[in-house]
Amino acid sequence: MNIAIPHRPDTHAETRLAQLAAQARSDLAMLDYATRPWVLPRQWNGQTIPDVVIIGAGQSGLVLGHTLKRRGVGNILLLDRNPEGYEGVWETYARNYEIRSPKTITGADLGIPSLSIQSWFVARHGQEAWDAIDRVPRVDWMNYLRWYRDIADLPIRNGVNVVDVDYDADGVTLSLDTGETIRTRYVVFATGMEGGGDWIVPDPIRNALPDHMYNHSCEVYDSDRLRGKDVGILGAGASAFDSSVAALESGARRVDTFMRRTQIGLLDLVREFETGGYLNHSHELSDETKWELGTFLTGLSQAPAEHHFNKALSFSNFKFWNGAPWDKVAYDDGKAVVTTPRGVFKLDHVIAATGVTVDLSIRPELRRLAGDALLWRDRFTPPDGDMSAGRLKLPYLDRDYRLQQRVPGAAPGIERLFIFNALATLSMGGLSAVSISGHRFGVPRIASGLTRALFLDQEDQLIPTLREFDTPSIQLTPYARAMLGMDD
Repeated sequence: MNIAIPHRPDTHAETRLAQLAAQARSDLAMLDYATRPWVLPRQWNGQTIPDVVIIGAGQSGLVLGHTLKRRGVGNILLLDRNPEGYEGVWETYARNYEIRSPKTITGADLGIPSLSIQSWFVARHGQEAWDAIDRVPRVDWMNYLRWYRDIADLPIRNGVNVVDVDYDADGVTLSLDTGETIRTRYVVFATGMEGGGDWIVPDPIRNALPDHMYNHSCEVYDSDRLRGKDVGILGAGASAFDSSVAALESGARRVDTFMRRTQIGLLDLVREFETGGYLNHSHELSDETKWELGTFLTGLSQAPAEHHFNKALSFSNFKFWNGAPWDKVAYDDGKAVVTTPRGVFKLDHVIAATGVTVDLSIRPELRRLAGDALLWRDRFTPPDGDMSAGRLKLPYLDRDYRLQQRVPGAAPGIERLFIFNALATLSMGGLSAVSISGHRFGVPRIASGLTRALFLDQEDQLIPTLREFDTPSIQLTPYARAMLGMDD
């Protein structure tokens, strides 16, 4: 197992990174065939509007925006609620040392080696450091994305939230928390795992404890607050162990991690799906197979990251309790009192590593479409006939990640909205929206959906535009003009 390795200070790293950036720009220029702008501009209230707005400028939004630019769609805008350089999870609430994907992951590079994570890492840390790791450290991944953003050179606005999305047959209107509105032709939601709802803290915790005594594992909070405290963590997945290690390294007196199941999951099934067959074609599976696959994955306890699993176990003040659901949570004399089949625990702080809920209505930017979009429950009845499963609330997307109308003709313009976050998982067969491993195949497909829509939008202008073309490919000399009888 290869885990953390020391990176010696390297005074030449910045020079090598600058040279790599120059190489990447040169490679992009060398491959610029068919990248010039071709989309005819659209006006709204006398102003040219963006052709595509991408909500979210983390890794998915960046790679999609760059792909569109490379396909000649440069009139785009990316919006992100976080400050510049802190888009996504990597330096906000993620606490894992390494990203979970193998270091050989590709996709953001668009097939150009100089844009790859390997090229960046070697330039930053050296070939020996690259050879020594199995996965890229989280902070390095974020620094790579910052470097990538500079190379991609996309129009990005940080520090803004989209609070409403309205749509009609001619376009989409976004309302921002700044009071501004932005009119655009198409919108992509690239808002990550929580993009279709919110991280969920179970009711027994929320109802019993004061707010200051608990956090969700995917919240931004200062782990140093846990110094000297007895901490209880509910859950046994990757984020549970990430939170356990963060608390232990911050000086928690004791950390107890609890899981309902009797056996911890040790399988990393996601890696088994990382094949050209599955990643490229999972969206074409039948609804029945997609549903069965979703049922299987829901019932499978995903293995925690190996480095944090072993790191947690290395602390003498860490204890893992399996077969220990929280039957009761109470608040007594400043303590969280948790009753489980394996005992009663008094805790100073609780962390819920309990995943995300799907509920379009609780996200301001999705509320309007929650009643208009075709959902899985509108098209599919589970084999057991149980229509209460939460996955039925997911939108039923077309093959291009696009929303569809629940009632034909009742919500014109909803097909202008593309979903490239966790809401796409069921329709796309699993990984091709939120996983880094899905970018190589998912990004080109959603980009093709957008460029197809933009191109067909201007079909009626194709011939008139060609008729107006009057730039000759040959500059005639006076002699040639005379020979051709063009002097009259």
